Amino acid sequence: MFEFIHIRRNRKLPQLFWQTDLHSHVCPGIDDGSHSPEKSVMLVKGMASLGFHRMIVTPHVTDEVFPNTPEIIAESYLKLTEACKKAGVNMEFSRSAEYRIDELLLEFLRTGQVKPLHGGYLLVENSWMSEPANLDNFIFELRNTFGLKPILAHPERYRYYQNHRERYDELRNQGVLFQVNLLSLAGHYDKACKNTAEYLVSQRMVDFLGSDVHRMAHIESIRNYLTSKDYSKLEAIASDILNDTLWP
Repeated sequence: MFEFIHIRRNRKLPQLFWQTDLHSHVCPGIDDGSHSPEKSVMLVKGMASLGFHRMIVTPHVTDEVFPNTPEIIAESYLKLTEACKKAGVNMEFSRSAEYRIDELLLEFLRTGQVKPLHGGYLLVENSWMSEPANLDNFIFELRNTFGLKPILAHPERYRYYQNHRERYDELRNQGVLFQVNLLSLAGHYDKACKNTAEYLVSQRMVDFLGSDVHRMAHIESIRNYLTSKDYSKLEAIASDILNDTLWP
């Protein structure tokens, strides 16, 4: 199926104030992102063209849909890095995962099978339907039993938070850091996601940024955002963004 992509032409990309992408789905064949090493190379080239020098790849780990083990991720990651090296793509890589808060994550935590980000951070995501049961207890256990610091992926996309923004304050008071998607700021999903992402930026609640790139249409949406006047709002919080501290 062909993807229709609107490209804003004749506008120069800005110099990014961060060089490390935290959140992407470019490991081939193991989740809903890239389906082949060739597609992975295209996506990584696209990220490089935007000005990124480093990518921490984060395949989905979810109990029922993408039950990726460390071994499965390692094998796909090797295919990614070898394909990019062969293609001469100038990108540095590291890997972790985007962990759904579910029973599989709890099992992996108990058996030492999670791969945290540098500095002891862990990228986690909620269910799309509702906040996980006992989320507050999970956050406490993650921090105090397992010694990990939670980063909540794309909090602006959970509809049950969009109209209850006080929950963002509660989560941050428990030590949860927030990773907002560039695609949300770009308006790629819908108006509610964009508005909520902009709210988090205005309240200086954004700690990390992620492309969450799955396909080439995402690359072009981010390109259009970076060359728009809206991007200046993000530049205003450059000192808050911690992406580059995650690089080993």
